[in-house]
Formats: sequence, structure tokens, C-alpha cells
Amino acid sequence: MKLPAIVQLHIIVFIWGFTGVIGKLISLDAIPLVWGRTLVAALILFFYVSLFTKKKLLVSKKLILQLLGCGVIVGIHWSLFYGSIKISNISIATSTLSTGTLFVAFLEPIFFKRKIKMSEIILSLVIMTCIFFIFNTEISYWKGILLGISCAFLSALFSVVNGIMYKKGSSDIITFYEMVGAFFTLTALMTVCNDWEAIATIKIEDVFWLLILGGLLTSFPLLMTMKLMKHITPFTLMLSVNLEPVYAILIAFLIWKDSEKMSPVFYISTSIMILAICVNGYLKSKNNKISITK
Repeated sequence: MKLPAIVQLHIIVFIWGFTGVIGKLISLDAIPLVWGRTLVAALILFFYVSLFTKKKLLVSKKLILQLLGCGVIVGIHWSLFYGSIKISNISIATSTLSTGTLFVAFLEPIFFKRKIKMSEIILSLVIMTCIFFIFNTEISYWKGILLGISCAFLSALFSVVNGIMYKKGSSDIITFYEMVGAFFTLTALMTVCNDWEAIATIKIEDVFWLLILGGLLTSFPLLMTMKLMKHITPFTLMLSVNLEPVYAILIAFLIWKDSEKMSPVFYISTSIMILAICVNGYLKSKNNKISITK
């Protein structure tokens, strides 16, 4: 029996909630970890596009360079995300990732040449206030918070730029080149940071978790999301993805408990942040429907 699209979407978002958990299980530092993730993801996407879809990977040189550039953003974004986890915990990394909506509110008007909306200003103030409280109550994790916020900025930048890129070709081919760009970026960082010894002495269990991370938690959800976009709206996708930090925090707390336990202020601030993002998304969707009917 085929599951409804909305149920499949929430399964995917729940799966994404494990990306931080798997990252914490892998003993590698952030850069070697992401290098392995992008390598596995790029290989799987290559074989999927070549063998299953039978599509040609050839696109214009200009588009390839643009997509590789997007990959640079993805690679650094993931490195900051896992860096935040390694020096703080999953709760900090995923909660600060929610600030991506704040950055989108300011980046979208720049890229799409429109005015900033009042609702976006209010949302920005709410998110900044919540981050202020998180920062003050969890000051011992200040490095992880800063990395998480930087990661959120790159996530927002990628989302906005990717919104332009996806109009220029097939989704799976575009995603493949972005993963290749991320892999090249991490290869350069590995060389600069002299991290190749970590790969040469990698543990068997780390290889196993990297295969899970790059395949089941990266390539598979990306491909499934592409197919689901035929049956769900971008608003539904955005609203559902905002639940990823909730799933991640719950999963991490169930596994590690003490190391993931945060103050009541943290949970209240994170809940308000996610609720504000969902309400803002709902109001935007409602306004769009009104403007269409008019």
C-alpha cells in the first residue's frame, strides 16, 4: 500500500533528524566527516542518474560552474553544522539552525529584488530574542552557537540560490553537481588542514555510519523529496522541514540524555522560534492564496 505524500514527507524529515545523531556517532572531526558524506552522496547520485534515470550528465560549462559554486556553500555549511555538534551538542546545533529563516528574510529581497515584509521583520525580532536567551543561558556552548548560526546563514544562502538554480535543469542532475562541488570543497579543506591521516586510519564502524549518512540520510531523502514535490506544495515542505530540529533534539535526548539535557529556557526559546516560523509560513501561504483569488 502506497503511503500518502504528506506521510512520506514526514518520514523523510524524521530521517533528516538522524543526521546530527549519526554525525555524533562518527569519531571523525567535522571536515573528514563531511568529506566522507559528500563522497558517498555524489557516488550514489552518479549511479542513480546514469543507470536508473538514463539521463546525460552533460550540461553547459556555465551551469556546471554555478552548481559547483552552490556545492561550495553546502560543503562549508555541513562542516559548520558538524563542527557545532562536535564542540557543543546536537540540541545547540539544530536549534540555532532554525535561524536560517531569519537570514532568508533578508536574503530573498536582495536576490529577488523585493521589499522586506513587516511579518518578516517581526519574525526576525522573535528569532533574535530567542537566540539571545539561548546564548545567555547556554553561554558555555557559545562556540557551538556561533558555528550553528554561521551554518544557518549558509543554509539560507544555499536555499535562496538553489531556488534560482533549480529552474535551470533537472533536479537530480543539479543535486549531483552540487554534491560534487561540496566534495571538491572538502577535498581542498582536507588538504589545507592536513586531515588525510584521519581517512587513512578510519575505523570500520565510521565507514558504516558514513555509508548510512551519505546514502540513507542524504541521497535517498533528496531524491524522494524531488518526487514528492509533484504532490505537495513548497509551503508544506517548508513547514514540515521546520520540525527537523524537534525530531533531532528528541532523538538525541533519548540516546544520550545527560549530555543533551538543556535548561528550560533553551526548550522554551526553541519552541517559540519554531512556532513563529510555522505561523509566519502559514500567514504567507494564506496571503498568497488571497492574492491569487483576487
